Amino acid sequence: MKYLQVIGFLLMGGLISQSVLADKVYTWTDTKGVVHFGERPPKNVKATLVKTRTGHSDPTPVQTAAAQPTAAADIAAANQRASLKDPERCAQAKENLAILNSVARIKTQNAEGITVYLTEEDKVKQRQSTQLIINQACE
Repeated sequence: MKYLQVIGFLLMGGLISQSVLADKVYTWTDTKGVVHFGERPPKNVKATLVKTRTGHSDPTPVQTAAAQPTAAADIAAANQRASLKDPERCAQAKENLAILNSVARIKTQNAEGITVYLTEEDKVKQRQSTQLIINQACE
C-alpha cells in the first residue's frame, strides 16, 4: 500500500515540475508563413517570447458615477427607465396589488420552502414593492 502512495507522490511531483518548467512560450513563423507556438523555438529562427497568463488578471478600475459625464449619465438613466416600461409586467403588478389590498389570506413560501401566510407587516412591504414596480413598468 505504501508503495502505491510513493508512486502517486512521485507522479504528482513530476506533473507539478513539468507545469513549472513550461512557463515560457515562444512564437515564430516558418518559411511557408505558418505561425508556430512552442517551448523551444528552432535554431536560426527569429522567435518572440509570448507573455502567458495564468487566468488571474489585475482588476480593472470601475468608473464611478461621479467620474461619468453628467449628460451621458442622464441619457443612460432615461434609457433604463424606458426599458423598464412593460405592459405585461404592469398588468401583473396591478393584479398583485389588488390581491394584496383584498381581505384574503395570502399563502407564500419562505426561504426554507415552508408554506406560510403573509402577516399584515409582510403585506405592507409587498404593497410598497409592488407599487414601485407599477411606477416603473406602467406608463
